[in-house]
Amino acid sequence: MRRNYVQIDGDNYLYDAFVAYSQNDSDWVTGKLLPILETEYEYKLCIHERDFGVGAYINDNIVQNINNSKRMLLVLSESFVNSGWCNFELKLALGKHIEEDFPVIVIILQEVRHMNTSLKILLKMTTYLEWKDGGAEEDLFWNKLKGAFKNK
Repeated sequence: MRRNYVQIDGDNYLYDAFVAYSQNDSDWVTGKLLPILETEYEYKLCIHERDFGVGAYINDNIVQNINNSKRMLLVLSESFVNSGWCNFELKLALGKHIEEDFPVIVIILQEVRHMNTSLKILLKMTTYLEWKDGGAEEDLFWNKLKGAFKNK
């Protein structure tokens, strides 16, 4: 107060969401998810292909960008479950969700047959969305996802 500082209300996040996904699902993320959420709904997403700092360790990039994000989107697939980096992101998300009430939105892109314990716990704790390609089901998916962003 003595130095005439003004408190700014609101969140101090660089991103509306950090998107955790397998490299094998990159086409869906960059071809479907980003155009709708960033262009139509005007959310700022953090994806590793575009937003990670060059020259930094990958794990440091992940932690820093999750901390710079208001929420996390997990795009689940069999490839996600089989990726070491995705499992690292999953465990960070689960820990932050439990300890800090960090919002996690789960999108099931395809059926996951071999779930690890962390994923089973997360799916029991959160409501998730299942991707359905085309028509009214796809429209419903986008409406629910937009609503999830507003609620969290």
